[in-house]
Amino acid sequence: DRDLCTGCETCVSICGRDCYTMVNGVAEAQADETNCNLCGHCVAVCPTGAVSHNQMNMAEFKAPEGPDDISTERFIQFVRKRRSHRFFQDREVPWEILTQLVGVCRYAPTGSNMQMVEVLAITDRQKIHRLSELTVDYFRQNMLKIEKEVAELEASAKAIPIELAGARDRIPMTRRHLSSWEAGRDPILRNAPVVLIFHSAPNPSTPKDDCVIAAHTVTLTAMTMGLETCYIGLLEKAAAGSSVVLDALELPPGNKVYSVLIAGYPEYEFPRPVARKPIRITRA
Repeated sequence: DRDLCTGCETCVSICGRDCYTMVNGVAEAQADETNCNLCGHCVAVCPTGAVSHNQMNMAEFKAPEGPDDISTERFIQFVRKRRSHRFFQDREVPWEILTQLVGVCRYAPTGSNMQMVEVLAITDRQKIHRLSELTVDYFRQNMLKIEKEVAELEASAKAIPIELAGARDRIPMTRRHLSSWEAGRDPILRNAPVVLIFHSAPNPSTPKDDCVIAAHTVTLTAMTMGLETCYIGLLEKAAAGSSVVLDALELPPGNKVYSVLIAGYPEYEFPRPVARKPIRITRA
């Protein structure tokens, strides 16, 4: 809207794709719209509301009402309250709450703003049990493979590669998971009422980062809804190493699993935050 434009050049300065130029004191958009990556910065930053975008829902650019001045200390306390929950109440999560929770992923950043994160929400208890079973089978077979490779190298007095040695060192944990499964417990998806699979086509610039950021956005949002979560790397690893596990998820062709969460109403509360090692930070 040329009448509203004050010529402040803010949209020109903030655009990462150089979509705007100044012409006679007014901002002008380039004719080639394919250069735009739909970040929305130009609309959001314009102080007079002069900029609109024909490929975006302008109603979503409405300024939020109410204060948003969360103090640093309050936010740190909130982050410290997050725990990995592995025990949940036998209580279903209403679909409308689940869709609201997953919907927050829309606002998580993605590499080059490609927005290609997808979420598979599994609530069918039989499907969840089956995924745990397939994951256990994968780690059982993988354990036998690792043990065989290590034995062959040791028999020929050859050095064991670092990655293989690391896999060998994780075998005791695998055995514990197998024993737990055989005893009738679920050491993978923990009988959770919800499993969230964050997946993406592999062609975006940062598919793993995109999915992990989306997943962590969900973990924090869940806390505000009385829900809790836990990352499940075991299923992620099984989906990467087993076509059987990946096929069971029935993802779009070519999509890969980059993060997994279980979620539900927690069985236990944690009234106190836990201690953590000081993070190592260096100054350059």
